[in-house]
Amino acid sequence: MVEPFQKVVFLADEFSQELAKDTYTALTKYNEQKGRRIPGGIKPYHPEDLKVTEQKNFELTPEVLTTVRGRHVYVFVSSIIKDGTNIKYDPNVPIMRAAFISDACREAGADRINLVMPHLPYLRQDRRTNYKTTGAERREPISARVVLDMLQIAGYSGLVTIDPHFQQFRGFVPRGMYGEAPTARVALTSYIQRKFNSEGNKRIGVVSPDFGGGERAEIAAKDMNATFLALSRKRRSKAGAIGDMTVYLEEGTNPNEIDIAVIYDDLADSCGTMVKCAEAISKLGIKKIIGVATHPVFSDGAIQKVQQAGLEMVVSNTIPLICKYDKIHVVDISTILGVTIHCIATGHGSLSNDIFDPRRYANLERRLST
Repeated sequence: MVEPFQKVVFLADEFSQELAKDTYTALTKYNEQKGRRIPGGIKPYHPEDLKVTEQKNFELTPEVLTTVRGRHVYVFVSSIIKDGTNIKYDPNVPIMRAAFISDACREAGADRINLVMPHLPYLRQDRRTNYKTTGAERREPISARVVLDMLQIAGYSGLVTIDPHFQQFRGFVPRGMYGEAPTARVALTSYIQRKFNSEGNKRIGVVSPDFGGGERAEIAAKDMNATFLALSRKRRSKAGAIGDMTVYLEEGTNPNEIDIAVIYDDLADSCGTMVKCAEAISKLGIKKIIGVATHPVFSDGAIQKVQQAGLEMVVSNTIPLICKYDKIHVVDISTILGVTIHCIATGHGSLSNDIFDPRRYANLERRLST
């Protein structure tokens, strides 16, 4: 029996087309292997189904060029923009782009509109900060909440984002809006094992560049059957400026027994913290140091800092890097997104262990690549 229409539709802005295509491929293959029917099926992905025009006065006008009436639409948006002939990270315009695309889908009669924005800007602004001298709260917005409220008002009833900056993220998602936040960790740790420890004879130590990321780094160490080596503490004279960095070794660990140190973080912005931490780790006598981050923002000349420091990095493609850089390895997250969307579209309960268990994930990647 032929379905009256195909229920799931992928739309992508011009910067997300490759990720949307790869996610569609992963979703369809995973769906075939699981044998669970997605109600209404999946419309084949076509990049030309969405067009976003920038007017001469820089206003954005999206146009949906396929039928979305009654469909469940997944809108892929990347947090980058064109700046003349260059491509750069931008936290502001992509939010507006996402909002206008949602309204275009709503005007066209879409049943449910879901935003797939692997890196959602402003999630670091999840609270009011304090003055260092007095401890008094600054009169600042809680921008993470504002952004999520804006996206719901624009028409999104679902959100998929990767590794939000703070654990209480779901508490910020408005009522009536569904939020899913899978992690890129298994993809990153699986790549590190394949690339740097293929024979399994390297002793890996995982370091958190700050106290707040300690639990994240500890879980990554378990993924790689590695040692949770140390926590670092940075002192800031002001926002974005790193003073000194102190490394606190985990009790019972010995840096002399470590072949590779992995500095594990969620976001690489100006990379000042990453470079300072690498310098502190190198003083412990560890020769091979790898920086790992889910979101490669790379602002304020960060790539140059990393390269000058001789630091090798592993990042995901939550933010597309237009150019290839020496010693910066990019790991694809389309499998993670495909499995996540499959769970949402089929209603198959909680997210599958396929994207949380490193061994199952490695097997899944092999199966989907055939």
